Amino acid sequence: MANFFPLLQALKWLMADPSRELLPVPEPPSSWRASRTAARLNLPVLAASSYGPEIASLIRKAKYGPQWSAAQRLTRLAGRLPAPLWLDRPCCLVPVPADPSRLVLRGFHLPGLVCQVLARRWGLGYDLSRLVKRRSSPTLASLGRQQRLSDLRGLICHASFHEPGAATSRADEPVVLVDDVLTTGATASACIEALHSGGDRVLGLVVLARSG
Repeated sequence: MANFFPLLQALKWLMADPSRELLPVPEPPSSWRASRTAARLNLPVLAASSYGPEIASLIRKAKYGPQWSAAQRLTRLAGRLPAPLWLDRPCCLVPVPADPSRLVLRGFHLPGLVCQVLARRWGLGYDLSRLVKRRSSPTLASLGRQQRLSDLRGLICHASFHEPGAATSRADEPVVLVDDVLTTGATASACIEALHSGGDRVLGLVVLARSG
């Protein structure tokens, strides 16, 4: 029963004013491509912040605490992001999929919450189930890019392959991928590959924080 409390809190918070209790933005948000990671993705990347100590601490608390208050502060940070210039057409926001076992433990999925906040701010649609993580995996935080790619191989798939015949919302619109952190780009690469396999065109990536 305890796992339902964060979900109820999330519903209450999503209806509230996102301008309250804002987290200061360490740097002006910008489209970020001048790095090896962004070059690998070959897509524009919008980050709300660099992966500094304060943001890193909040993300760890939200994901591994799990602390709902930390998740609230981070999603309010996302609520301040202006739409990037490259987002010049209707699209569908799609979060990196949740790890099944961790979703049960946390009661919320941070990229999914960020996705909903951005959709409301930018007036876009979103699809929380477009991507599926087939099974739980070890934590990737301490691994390098190649090991992450190996562990993620075949783990993330398009919903149309996970459940044949399943319809995805706004399937005719291009997609913007949403995640909490961009480090090596391995998770984003796996998600982009899965989206392409399902026929989706990916416009870019939006993250709370990026390293590098």
